[in-house]
Amino acid sequence: MPRFYLFGFDTLANIELTTSMAEAPSSAAPELSFSCLPADSAGRQGCTGNVLYLSKRLNGSGESRVQLFEESGTTWLMRFPGIADFFLRPGEIECRLVDPALAFMVNVLLLGHVMACYLERQGILALHAGALAVGDHAVLLAGHKGAGKSTLVTSMVTAGFPLMADDIAAVEARDGSVPCRSAFPQLKLTPEQLGCFMTDGGESYPRFHPGFTKLSVPVVDLGAFDLGPRPVGAIYLLERESCDVPVIERLPPARAVVELARHSFLGHMLERTSLQRERFAHLARLAQAVPVKRLRYPNSFDHLADVHAAIARDQKAGT
Repeated sequence: MPRFYLFGFDTLANIELTTSMAEAPSSAAPELSFSCLPADSAGRQGCTGNVLYLSKRLNGSGESRVQLFEESGTTWLMRFPGIADFFLRPGEIECRLVDPALAFMVNVLLLGHVMACYLERQGILALHAGALAVGDHAVLLAGHKGAGKSTLVTSMVTAGFPLMADDIAAVEARDGSVPCRSAFPQLKLTPEQLGCFMTDGGESYPRFHPGFTKLSVPVVDLGAFDLGPRPVGAIYLLERESCDVPVIERLPPARAVVELARHSFLGHMLERTSLQRERFAHLARLAQAVPVKRLRYPNSFDHLADVHAAIARDQKAGT
């Protein structure tokens, strides 16, 4: 059975994932089990427990695309109507697939919303950010759409900074220690983004999702992967501007908490659950323990090396 690291968890699965994973040794007991039941075992998606969240976005049948329920004190159900149910329990994630033709969605959903929710239930913040190893530390890059996060992360990977996470950075803030867990060794890039770093071969990569343009690119084809965990050195909030040089400014803790909340992967989904109070306290501890900085940088591919150097200098100055 496949055995791999997933957000720092030694994971045992009953199926192979299509995304490249970091292999885990089989000597120790797994920390997380993932199973996907065949379609004939899934049954029909019916009513369930206490409603925690229903997305405003609807599918073609008029149902919320993402639904979250509390089945019991230890079991949460994340439902994607017409696609799959994911049951989340301590140490276990179970998928029940509605239609075998949708098997490709297991990979998409598990590595996104489902793992983010599982992390949060374990008291681990899931931030919408890329993460790289810079020296002995993890550096997180967050930014709203259009901020250039994917391009900057990939450019740093190709420049020799090992990837830790492409889109979801798993961070803990306990007892003064703030480690970042590594996700999995894959980058999601549009063909245009990939073309900036690879002159040929891009056409051979599959789409991460058939309806999206981004490709699933193993990081080994562009650079290295760091298994982590590593202490977080800083979190940079990206802003592309018409400036000549990168500018880095530290935010005060109160403002940092607000920005971290905005860059939480599932903040909108979890804000009315029992996790919310502890999540806010967790964000506050993170903002106090780790520098959160605004990184304004030139809107030009030619200046990316300058951004790498600015981050490296900032990290060296902070050690």
